[in-house]
Amino acid sequence: MLHTKPLLAKGVLHNRKMLTQSQFSQIQFSAVLNSYTMFYNVAKAINFVDNATVQLSADGVKVVVEDCKTVQATAYITKACFSEYEIAQPRKRKSTAMDGEDHETADDNEPLTSFGLNLKVFTDCLSMFMDGDYDSTMKMLYKGDGAPLVVILERRCEDELITECSVKTMEALEILDYDFEEDQVCSKVSIKGQDFFALLSEMDRNCREVELFISPDAPHFKFSTFDELGSESSFEITNSSDMLISFHSTETTTNRYQFAHFKLVMKTLALASKIALRTNKDGLVGLQVMIENSESSNIFVEYFVMPLCDGRIFT
Repeated sequence: MLHTKPLLAKGVLHNRKMLTQSQFSQIQFSAVLNSYTMFYNVAKAINFVDNATVQLSADGVKVVVEDCKTVQATAYITKACFSEYEIAQPRKRKSTAMDGEDHETADDNEPLTSFGLNLKVFTDCLSMFMDGDYDSTMKMLYKGDGAPLVVILERRCEDELITECSVKTMEALEILDYDFEEDQVCSKVSIKGQDFFALLSEMDRNCREVELFISPDAPHFKFSTFDELGSESSFEITNSSDMLISFHSTETTTNRYQFAHFKLVMKTLALASKIALRTNKDGLVGLQVMIENSESSNIFVEYFVMPLCDGRIFT
């Protein structure tokens, strides 16, 4: 392929078939993770559907998945997680007199900031260097609308193994915008991640429904499961428990959810250092999970789970 030699010489690419020099000059997004192990673990944890929407911004990367408009997960890899992070900003131009107003508008060549991606294919690519005890780096390159996401993996070992993948992208999927309006929030609970995960792990994995009780009065926080015969098992946490970092509740709420949705959350909770749980007056529950990526950076995953209403999903 023509014009790839400068890229090969710079060490940007190692495969002549990936990008030409002219294509590289059009790159709108470039980022490097010195160690992508935790990124891979998080991507695998939210891969409960194949296709995801990737949103790029100056602050980091969001990967959003959604199942039947009833459960949504968003992984947020902050800019601080990357050793290199560059994203092209829309060029601005002054409006002309014909526009009728004096303001700045985006150029027609504004870069794309979101796209669809088969998350299973993407994680399968990343898994190639996940065996063994070696650290591996990941570089992502994205040219823009319709272009593939180029992933370059390098294992830091004596053999200096390098692989390059080109993952096809698609149009960004339509996703729901869950909004927790402050005056609709009933409770906010901050919980130690590993303690909460340990408790949930002891619950009956074969149950069909879970019930979440939160109240200003004792027992304050109660999590119950119900099987097909109606048998109940539960645990209670008071607001003075060492497991809780903070507790705030304005009214008593009791809502039920499909346990299958909480099972989807469990893979992420296994990585959590801290969990922030919120509920609103409609019974929507939001779980914000903080995962330590390094000493100076964190990855965040947010889940929204819709409640059941009369045995059916309430939407």
